[in-house]
Amino acid sequence: MGEAAKVVELPENPEKKRRKILIIVAACIVVLSLAAVLILSFSPVIAAKKIEVTGTKLVDSKKLGESLEPLKGTPLPRISEAKVQELIGDQPAIDEIVVKAQMPNTLVVEVIEAVPVAILLEGKKEYLVSETGKKLRTVGKKDKDKLPKIKATDVTADAEQFKLLTGILSTIDKKVLEEVSTASLSKAGFAELALPKNRTLIWGDAKKAALKNEVALIFLKELEKKHAAKTTIDVTNPENPVVY
Repeated sequence: MGEAAKVVELPENPEKKRRKILIIVAACIVVLSLAAVLILSFSPVIAAKKIEVTGTKLVDSKKLGESLEPLKGTPLPRISEAKVQELIGDQPAIDEIVVKAQMPNTLVVEVIEAVPVAILLEGKKEYLVSETGKKLRTVGKKDKDKLPKIKATDVTADAEQFKLLTGILSTIDKKVLEEVSTASLSKAGFAELALPKNRTLIWGDAKKAALKNEVALIFLKELEKKHAAKTTIDVTNPENPVVY
């Protein structure tokens, strides 16, 4: 037999070696990241010690803060919007909440409220209502925004009809709305708005709102200069408004 063959071990492919190193490094990064997340999620170092509630006008920020007291001591990464919403409970005036962590230990709860467009009169009670016809809360002594009043009728008792009226009011410019004392809905589904000096603004539906606002503002400005008695401004068709 000839001399035993010698086995020569070839060096590892550099590309294969590089990929192996990258996989190991990536795995280490993932493990370290998970470990960091777990540590932060349970670390008392970044636990909520202070809670700030912002964006409130209709709801009491102090009471909201008190309802969130159970969150103190909880690490910020573990506080979800769902948990905050659960503690706040049903608040008709709140449309949305945004939860933010302000390191090292402050929880910021930003409140996005519904915008009131009118005041609903039901007996001796007055409610701020949104564009969807939802009651936000009773009118308080500190409420100074001038909003049209809507008397409780068969229309307001009909959720769809009431929503139609409040939806129309939400399209009206604030400067126009401030001049309106009361609002009602005609059988044709048109909004009719009472103005000072026994004047009436027939708005119509929610279509062409931008043009209607332009026309209405012009007429209101002109009528301020005059001493005419009862006047009706009809902007149902803003391309051809009528005053009589």
